[in-house]
Amino acid sequence: MSETTENNPILNEGNENKPKGAIWIIVAITALIGIAVMGFMYSGQKSAKEDCQIANEQLEQEMKAMNDALSGYIDITTSDLKQDFQTMLDTYDEMVEFDASLKDSIDIQKARIESLMEDLKTNKRRSYREINKLKTENKTLRKIMKGYLVQIDSLNTLTGTLSDRLVETETRLSTTEQERDLYAQTAAQNEQLVKEGSKLSAYNFKTYAYRYTINGSPDETNRARRADGVKSEFTLGENKIAMAGNKTVYMQVIDPNGKVIYAKANNTFDANGTTLIYTDKREINYQQKEIDMAVVHNLQGRELEKGNYTVKIFADGTVIGTDSFTLK
Repeated sequence: MSETTENNPILNEGNENKPKGAIWIIVAITALIGIAVMGFMYSGQKSAKEDCQIANEQLEQEMKAMNDALSGYIDITTSDLKQDFQTMLDTYDEMVEFDASLKDSIDIQKARIESLMEDLKTNKRRSYREINKLKTENKTLRKIMKGYLVQIDSLNTLTGTLSDRLVETETRLSTTEQERDLYAQTAAQNEQLVKEGSKLSAYNFKTYAYRYTINGSPDETNRARRADGVKSEFTLGENKIAMAGNKTVYMQVIDPNGKVIYAKANNTFDANGTTLIYTDKREINYQQKEIDMAVVHNLQGRELEKGNYTVKIFADGTVIGTDSFTLK
């Protein structure tokens, strides 16, 4: 009589190995799927970074071309400003000769003009935007000088001479500007390029709700009722055109009802002339290089709803990246 399966240890061992082998197959398939998903996510992040770098390189090339086209305008305007500033200094010296009581206040204005002249002398690579700023400063200084002329109204001869000189200078500058309409039009396009090119970009997003564990450390959660806060991790891209220095990065977390989550009603910032409310913010020192960072918001006991959340990141008054997450 043959042995039954129950009494045959070899057959029993084979039956026991079957479910174990199936489990390992499932684990292997799951691991492969996980690797594929991670590879896809990495590929997407790498693509976003490369797109950002290509866009920045194109803008840098366009900026260089624009600056080359504007070089003549900038050089001539710089020369005119130097000449006009020197004329104002000479005029102030003559004013003091006629009315010494104005010397202290005139010396303040002269120091201001001399500082601008020194800046023009030392900083030879000047942008269109900086030139425009100096032209505005020049007009302000001329208005101040006219105010002094009014104060010396008893000196008719001097006043007439100086007034004629100022009118002559203004006429010369106005004529020169009219002759450069083409440069001005190109400069306006260049200024727009600067604005677009200096915009930061954020990518490699990972935004999630977190809860505090027993030991006080934060742990990711997808449960609305367990959430103690929201954290958005991302990378600020390299941008050689952007202004380096301290910047404030704002985060908006928008709930399933389309409302921004915030802690205080006065948590607002300016976004290109529009006042917006923010969820949280972070100060950073940006040096035109790629930097990894995160903005965190503590809910301070407030409960979140179930549903889809949208996250917007702002810097320099504009949206630089978006992300989303879902809570159950």
